[in-house]
Amino acid sequence: MSLFQKNNFKGPVFFKESLRANKELQQINDNLKYTKDSQLEKKAKLISFGIEGEKNIHFELENSHIPMYVLHDVYLEDEGLSAQIDYIIMTRKKIFVIECKNLIGTITIDNNNNFTREYTLNGKKIKEGIYSPITQNNRHLELIKQMRGKEKGMLSKKIFEKYFYDNYQSLIVLANPRSILNNKYAKKDVKKQVIKADQLIHYIQETTKNNDNVYTEQDLIDLSNWFIAHHIENPITIINESPQKDYDFSDDLRQDLKKYRLKTSQENNYKPYFIFTNQQMENLIKLLPVTIDELKKINGFADIKCEKFGNDIISIIQKYKMDN
Repeated sequence: MSLFQKNNFKGPVFFKESLRANKELQQINDNLKYTKDSQLEKKAKLISFGIEGEKNIHFELENSHIPMYVLHDVYLEDEGLSAQIDYIIMTRKKIFVIECKNLIGTITIDNNNNFTREYTLNGKKIKEGIYSPITQNNRHLELIKQMRGKEKGMLSKKIFEKYFYDNYQSLIVLANPRSILNNKYAKKDVKKQVIKADQLIHYIQETTKNNDNVYTEQDLIDLSNWFIAHHIENPITIINESPQKDYDFSDDLRQDLKKYRLKTSQENNYKPYFIFTNQQMENLIKLLPVTIDELKKINGFADIKCEKFGNDIISIIQKYKMDN
């Protein structure tokens, strides 16, 4: 992508956009022409909902008239950690790192920061806990802080880290217009981090109206270019368009990988996603690496992660590859 130059900076500049979800949906729909697969049909629905949700956010940003630089769908990796960031919104006063959630039903946050959602499916009322998107997005900010801090001198790094959370803010945006947010009992610092899509522009305006400018337009261009330079294009898992005639061991392998991930995370007091994310697991199942070099070719498996878990993962995969 060519670097942006300064322009008449009076409104939003979409510095990076993404059609990844659209391409993945097209790929799945092409596959469904050849075979009926309930799991793929479910995945297609979820991706469609996600696309619609992000369209809502894009519409709000596009019509905001706020001078800002916008990056959509940024994937970062460093020292075995990774972050898939939905939106980065950079204004002259503050940078917002956004996690977009297209959840259905009523989303409730209690006074212990627990998230639950309630919805009706096939006439049955369902209530379930969900992983805190605030915790998820805070990991994204920590990774940005870690990566940016590495490139600064000792003194400037201390200053950068001291004021990082003054300049960068986590924001969870519920993109489904039909979802209901119940945050009556949520703590104040949590309430201000979770909003609905139609509140986004007002929130940005209110959050930044009393702040002094921290960034020039050139700062925002430079920072946008930094994110683009460190973005890793996470490949879409290719789906075989012809139906499987032989034994499909992918479900069994998936279960073994999940068991290994859970057991290892409990033994080492890690979050399961630190070992590998669901997307990384699907890439393992598709590519079936049986050497460390092959494993390193999969996004998310850098040297440290391969050193810690590589041999175990390869051993699990080899069992299936040899048997089939």
